[in-house]
This record gives sequence, C-alpha cells and structure tokens, in this order.
Amino acid sequence: MKGVMKTVKRALGVMLATALTAGALVGCQYESFDDYLKALGIKDPTVYNDDIFEPTGADDVYVTSQDVPADKEQDSAASFADAEAQATENATEEIISDVASGESGADAATISSTDATAPGSTDAATTTASVAPGHEGKEQATNAAPADATIAPGYKKANETDLDDKMKAARVAIGLTDEGIANLKNKQKGLYAYDRLTDSGQTLYVEILTILNTLSKDIIVSTTSDEAIELVFDYVMADHPEIFYVDGYQYTNYSVGDTITKISFTGNYLYDANEVARRQTQINDGVARCLAGAPSSEDDYYVIKYIYEYLIANIDYDVNAPDNQNICSVFINGRSVCNGYSKAAQLLLNKLGIPSTLVTGTVNTKNAKGVRHAWNLVLCNNTYYYLDVTWGDASYQTVSGESADASKLPDVNYDYLNVSTQEITRNHSISDLIRMPACNSMNDNYYVREDEYFNMAELALVAELFDRRYKDGSKNVTIKCATDGVYNELFAQLITDRKVFDYLQGDTSQVSYTTFEDTRTIIFWL
Repeated sequence: MKGVMKTVKRALGVMLATALTAGALVGCQYESFDDYLKALGIKDPTVYNDDIFEPTGADDVYVTSQDVPADKEQDSAASFADAEAQATENATEEIISDVASGESGADAATISSTDATAPGSTDAATTTASVAPGHEGKEQATNAAPADATIAPGYKKANETDLDDKMKAARVAIGLTDEGIANLKNKQKGLYAYDRLTDSGQTLYVEILTILNTLSKDIIVSTTSDEAIELVFDYVMADHPEIFYVDGYQYTNYSVGDTITKISFTGNYLYDANEVARRQTQINDGVARCLAGAPSSEDDYYVIKYIYEYLIANIDYDVNAPDNQNICSVFINGRSVCNGYSKAAQLLLNKLGIPSTLVTGTVNTKNAKGVRHAWNLVLCNNTYYYLDVTWGDASYQTVSGESADASKLPDVNYDYLNVSTQEITRNHSISDLIRMPACNSMNDNYYVREDEYFNMAELALVAELFDRRYKDGSKNVTIKCATDGVYNELFAQLITDRKVFDYLQGDTSQVSYTTFEDTRTIIFWL
C-alpha cells in the first residue's frame, strides 16, 4: 500500500536577554539594582516580568533543539523562555581618593520567550519546531569524519528513484541535473558546514539550497531519511545567511508499505517572490553602505574589526524587532537580536573575503544558565577565532533603551572580538550541531593587537597604557588580563591599594571603573 506523509519543520528563534550587575555609587545605597533604576525613573516593572513574552503559535509548543537547556528537554512540549544575556558580571564603581567606598550590587534582567510552532496532526501532516543553525588550523577542522557519516545509508540519488515525468521536469526546471548539481557543488567548496558532509550529503545540500533559492515546492531530493533532511537543512542555513525568507521546511514521504521510497522537499517561505525581491533590494543597499567604508587591507584583523564596530554602531538590540531572526532586521530596520547580528556579520565578512559561519549554542549568565545564543566563527589570517558581535554591543545592557549610568558602559565591548575556545567557553557552550575547531591562538585577539593584553601584573606597562590613552583622547583605559591571577593582582594593586591614582592626569580626586570578571577585563573611565 502506498502512502504519503507530510512533515513540517519550522525554525525556532534565538534571542537575547539583558543582564547588568553594577556596584553602588558612593553616597547612594540601595537594597537592589532594581531600586536604583526605580530611583532614576528608568525601571519599568513590566519589562522584568518573565511571563509577558508569550510564544506565538498554537496552544502546545514542541521544541526539538540541541540548544534546549538540559533541565528543559523533558518539558519541551511546554513554552519556555528563549533568551541570551550579557556575558559577564559587569560591575561599575567609583573610587574617591582616601575615601573608602562601600559596595552593594544587585541584578536586573529581561527574559523573553521565543515563538515556536505547535505539533498538530491534520490528516497526514505532523508539525514540530526546530532550530535553524547556525577556523586555528584549517587542517584540524577538516580531518575528522564527516558529520553525516552515520546517516549516509539514508542517501539515495533522486535519479535512481521511480520519478514520474512531472517530478523529473520539476528538478530539471530549477537546474537539478547531473551537470547542474556538479557545478553547484563546486561553488560551495570552502563553506564551513558544506565541507563537513559526505559527497552524498553535499548533493542533498545543493538540492535543498537550490530549492530554497528558487522558492520551489515539492521537489524530490536525494535521500529517504528525514534525519538527513534535518541535518543538511541546518547546514545549508548555517552557511547561507542571505536566505532571509525561510524559517523552516516541510517534506513529503512517499512510501510503499512501511518503506520510504522517496522524499519531496519544500521550504517554509515567509514571503512571496515579489516581497523577497523588494526586501533584497533594501538589504543590498544596507550592505553596500557598510562595504563602502571597509578598509583595504591584506590583514584580515582590520576587516573583522571594522565589521564588528560597524554593526555595533548601526544596530540597536531589541527583542521586539520584526524579522529579528534574519538579516532584514539589521539591514532594513537596524534593530535585532543575536541571530540577526550573527547572520549580518557572516554575510558582510564573507563578501569581504573573510570566511565565517554561524555558531549556535547556549550561554550562562548571572541570572540564567543554558540560554540559547548565536555567534560566529571567523577565519582571520588563516587562523580560526570566535566573534560575538551581540555581546560586544552595549545596547543590550540597557533597560528600556536606557542605562543606569550610560557613561560607564563602553559603546563597544571588545571582549568578544577574535577570541579563543578557552575564552569563549568561559560563558558560552557550543552545540554539537556542527563540529567546531579548537581555536587556540590569541595572535589576532583585539587586546593583543591593540597592546592592551597583560600576561603579567606589570605596573610599568599599566603606566604606558594610561599615557597612550590620554594622548589619543580615549574615554577609558581598558586592561585585559591573560589569567585570573593577573586579573586579581592588578585589581588588588590598582583598585584595592588605589595605585591607579598614580597614573591619572588632570583631576585625580576620583575615578570610575568597570570590571568584567568573566573575561578578566578592567576599564577605568577618564
């Protein structure tokens, strides 16, 4: 008996919560940070209500994701908060010469639930929700077994199946001939996720890519495995941030008895062809504005730094931004969350010749653990690093668009510009959706390149850094410490023992500082 079963997969969003920890100001004691915000007239109680962001969709929400916190997996049929948060416990304090200052810190955070579709059964269709995903030595990253090796038996070339004339014609119409597939596979070489598939997996990859690029429907693909469909779709989306008009997919199983003989694939398209074209024009304009100012340098570091700073300067973090899971939110609206930031960075870097891919995983914050997040892997000067533009943007530290003390938040936090695996995993956990390389180099880390990286607690080097920052008119002096030991020693000498006053120029009666303990960073405000 022949049967047909349709399955729909919809991408699950990834968003960011804000978390800020601040020390008390001298002469201003508050029971909590919330009380401090209320005193300033900033705190909006509703912003902090974790229940105000309800997932959209049907009554039941079913989440299938490698990025669901472990304690949530057994409750994945229920709605849950999907958010990110600030990487570090951020403390802002003020030092007064010869006056001891007390400390009273507290936390504030906003957590928003993401939308997900519900499982439902209508005839032969089943609906679930899923996450659409997301280079140290390239050799290390490519030598391991292909990611799809265990599901390789599920691949089956479409031309080996019993396709009828209509099915064959549909494939030919969008270029899925033997020659067309070979050409498409050549064009994908070098893309991070694509290169981690078997040859058969790469065939399915270009078939799905072509279907999405042409907004096609019900095209037979080269597999009889729904597991292969799920994995390869995620890999396509990880490599192609330009596909802003797809948030999932559906497929139809054709079977004889209990045996699946073929599968047809359809993207879940957010817009029709005319709307896609209209939005693409707007996106192209936004991309062109950014690329027009890009540096002409053979040193990849300066290109990556430019994109990092450009996006932070031109995007506001907003959990309510429309289209915040794709690049429309960035290039059209200028407001987004981590998925938008990361996909925009990936698109721009790729256009500038810097290989980049999307990384998904979870983050730990002071207020939550295992919160879904997205960032990037970049290849800088032939070495892989991690890049998290979202956590580099001070706007996500604010409350309702404001900060308790905006002058004590750097416009750009460079703690996440070209960082190692060791650094990123202090507060990020990388999902196993796509195998990532061990990023062990610090050569092109921002603080190393800018001579703000301290391998030892050498006060003579601190004095030189202060002098440089006064000369270049900087608003602050940032000290990045290589180890906890260096951080603790410099904190003790500069702050506890007040030696920072030896390096101040002009008014030396007081100085404010901000510390990021997770990333071992100290900022003094000039």
